Amino acid sequence: MAKKKSKFAGKTTANAKKQKTAGSSYGYLTIPRGVKMFKEDPKSRVSLDFMPYIVTDSKHPDRDAELEIAVEGEQWYKRPFKIHRNVGAENDSVICLLTHKTKCPICEYRTKLMDEGAEWDDPEVKALKPSDRNLYAVIPKDHKEYDEKPHVWDISQFLFQNMLNDELEEDDDYGVFPDLEEGLTLKIRFSEEKFGKNTFASTSRIDFEQRDSQYNESILKSIPDLDIMVPGLSYAELHSKFFELTDEDAPKDKPKQDDDEDPCIACGGSGTDSKGRRCRVCHGSGLKPLKEEKEEEPAAPVRTRKEKKQEPKSKGDCPHDYVFGKDCEEHDECDDCDKWEACMDAKDALDD
Repeated sequence: MAKKKSKFAGKTTANAKKQKTAGSSYGYLTIPRGVKMFKEDPKSRVSLDFMPYIVTDSKHPDRDAELEIAVEGEQWYKRPFKIHRNVGAENDSVICLLTHKTKCPICEYRTKLMDEGAEWDDPEVKALKPSDRNLYAVIPKDHKEYDEKPHVWDISQFLFQNMLNDELEEDDDYGVFPDLEEGLTLKIRFSEEKFGKNTFASTSRIDFEQRDSQYNESILKSIPDLDIMVPGLSYAELHSKFFELTDEDAPKDKPKQDDDEDPCIACGGSGTDSKGRRCRVCHGSGLKPLKEEKEEEPAAPVRTRKEKKQEPKSKGDCPHDYVFGKDCEEHDECDDCDKWEACMDAKDALDD
């Protein structure tokens, strides 16, 4: 009599191999196996060598074919991306699909609200605004907690890259800092910023110094591909997560819209889902389908920020003597303030 085959035959081994090669989840990022993350601390000083990586994404956000910047197959030093916060029932942070130069259902919904007359400072509109971040491959130097090998650093644009951009504009010679053979070590000082009971690190100073030694091109083999670490969901998946739809309710692809109709992006303008339930967008948020609104009076024009320029006292200061990053949009002066974007980014930093 033949021996009965076990239900586990081959399965446990296959699962073990998969776990050995699979990456791990780091919030909205997908980290390849073996890759270590670097995290900045408030009131600290670090020395970092920035390593280039080989670009694999033909739609890299920094791509400039004419200047040969972030072109597929070439070296570049950062991977920009965008995230949305507090998405879905579990309030997750997710990759904004504008990162990959495709349409994003959350950004579309934000535009829809503003087209219907919602103001830019409306709480719902503000909550849908994506935040800019960057990934870097860095080697910490003489650090007590991190080995001198490639790590991946994830930090918001506001907390680091903006200051780096200022330094690079000040002195063109610093632009070689990520070069393998001519690069520079960045000595970065982080301040401790507070918002309520929360604290976070913000870059307060960057110095460029000669490296103790340069790198051979062979090190590129150990530099992780930053492009594959920000995969994001598909349009349909993100749409379903954002509107909290079931698989049956979810669109198979981006909803098609006729030129003469402009339906709700959640239910198609019917006001109900596939099971006859009230549409979360049309009813839950107090909105009517756009298809019906066309028969009504046009929505009030969207109020935009004025172009009035103001000279801030210094970076990170409120020009109206309110608390920077805390009192944003709490006062009339915020409507005209030239520091509005930076002040809003400071609020985003609390979730980093």
